[in-house]
Amino acid sequence: MDRLWNYEGYVKFLSHENSLVRRWAFDALEKHYPNQYTDEISKLISDEDSHLACSAPEYLAKHNAVQHAPAILISFLNGSGNIPSNCALALSKMKYEPALETIIESLTTGISEESLFGVFNYLGSIHAEAGREALVSAVTRIKDPMLLGNAVLNLLRHGQTEDVTRILDMVLKPVQKGKAIESFLVKAVVKYWDAGDYLNDLSKNMESNNIIDDPENAIGLFFEKNDHLAIDPDVQDKINHLIRKRKFHDLSTTLLFEAQHIIKKRYPDNHPPEEAKNLFNQDSMAVVLFKELSRQPALWNKLKKSKSSGADGVGYIVCLVLSVYFSIIERNVYVKALSPDSKISDLLEAVKHSGSKLPDELYEKIVHLAPVSELKAFLSDDLNTWGDIWIVKIMGRIGKKEFVPDLIRILNNADSMDYIYSDAITSLNALEESSDELILSAARNKEIGDWEVFSILEYLPYSESFDLTMGIWNDENNDADSYELFSYCLRGIGDARGIEVLQGIYNSENNAGYIGGSLECLSVIHNVDIPELPAIKERRREDKKQQELRAKELNDIFNDTKIKNSGEVIPFQRVTKKVGRNEPCPCGSGKKYKKCCLNKS
Repeated sequence: MDRLWNYEGYVKFLSHENSLVRRWAFDALEKHYPNQYTDEISKLISDEDSHLACSAPEYLAKHNAVQHAPAILISFLNGSGNIPSNCALALSKMKYEPALETIIESLTTGISEESLFGVFNYLGSIHAEAGREALVSAVTRIKDPMLLGNAVLNLLRHGQTEDVTRILDMVLKPVQKGKAIESFLVKAVVKYWDAGDYLNDLSKNMESNNIIDDPENAIGLFFEKNDHLAIDPDVQDKINHLIRKRKFHDLSTTLLFEAQHIIKKRYPDNHPPEEAKNLFNQDSMAVVLFKELSRQPALWNKLKKSKSSGADGVGYIVCLVLSVYFSIIERNVYVKALSPDSKISDLLEAVKHSGSKLPDELYEKIVHLAPVSELKAFLSDDLNTWGDIWIVKIMGRIGKKEFVPDLIRILNNADSMDYIYSDAITSLNALEESSDELILSAARNKEIGDWEVFSILEYLPYSESFDLTMGIWNDENNDADSYELFSYCLRGIGDARGIEVLQGIYNSENNAGYIGGSLECLSVIHNVDIPELPAIKERRREDKKQQELRAKELNDIFNDTKIKNSGEVIPFQRVTKKVGRNEPCPCGSGKKYKKCCLNKS
């Protein structure tokens, strides 16, 4: 088989004057070549197409192309929409500390609310005191629940014990006033410990299956769903007993002692391996949380007397402490897997017993080792665990053709609404080129379903892919009847014969206006003049104007509602005077600031 387009060809099209063509090329590189890197993507950082301007920094961060961080910072300052947020997220993934002063300064200049999510993430990733100071200020000033929750999460990421006390006071403040607990704050807190799913599982159906009224049943159902967790039966019985007797203060103290015991055993010399340092910080901060709660018997007594035991009362606080405790238990397998002398079996055992969050360090270690046969063997038969999902993602990152049968099996057995289903398609698209013939053969033999096949053939640029796509589309027994999926598939394949096919649909179907983008893209990359092009371009311009107008209207409505309901958001005010680069350093060394403490964060 001969490819219609190769890697180098896609790279050349990244600089094409037509934005649809640039998107087409970028999409192919991102989906079919995710494990290769081209520096040409950097030219899209400030692209006029907002999709590309947002996606390019993410791509560069994924490949740790730190050399382009200064350009991403410039785009952060000059961008609009969600471009600044995406740029800040990219800089945070790169751990690009030189941007710190500029990003902090942006908080004093009326930065948009959508940009704040990326900014807070950056400030949580760069562990400098100035960034933490900005987050502390934000936490004390922000009114919007989603933004406040994001700021709380990123403040905790600094790993400072006093911040646990500060945030816990915020969570419990309504209780002191006899008001309902702010559940969004509890969710933000547990997210730091990667325990959000545990909180959801424990607090689900709070009214009908209340953990306070029936802890045995509620916690039993929790462990049925989270069977990757193992807890001492005596400890579980003790937890059930303390909750049933409403001895909540004793519960927090018990969890403190249990957590300290686990952590002491896990880190005997109190010095974790470098790879597990983030896990150690999470464990240490969890102990601080339990200590703070064990010091407040009066609070627990007040909660005990509260009429509410559900989602806005003591039940939610109990779910908070339990979810954090269970996250400590989960991390046990991660620490073992990240030790320098761990075996592949230890790594895969950790994946098998993982939850919805797998440590990046562990993920990358497995990708580096690329244990192909072991990963294939570790997939479960029923494919319903988080471990299965992570293995599928890792298969795509490794990219070996040996994974083709496994990924096709998943597509045939998983529900289309399951995470693992879409992850299997993504991983199939990402496999090395030597896999292409195997995938095409499977599609030809109808081993892949009609709906899935379009999403897979889209990234196989062969004339055989086009023939197969047309055969499936023209088959009367074909279930997939989406013009949109079909047009995207033809555009992705990039066969010139697709132009005539899409022209026929465009001119004969009243509701097929969206075909125009695919038709335009194919005609441009093949340099074919088509009579429909002026009308397609005009419609695209009109659609863009309508989208911009609608976005502005929604933004105005949102901002108006926000001002009426919660007041203006003032996330940060500089506490200390900004020091110029050439001014004397405030530390008193006598040197210029740029030669002294500027780079010592």
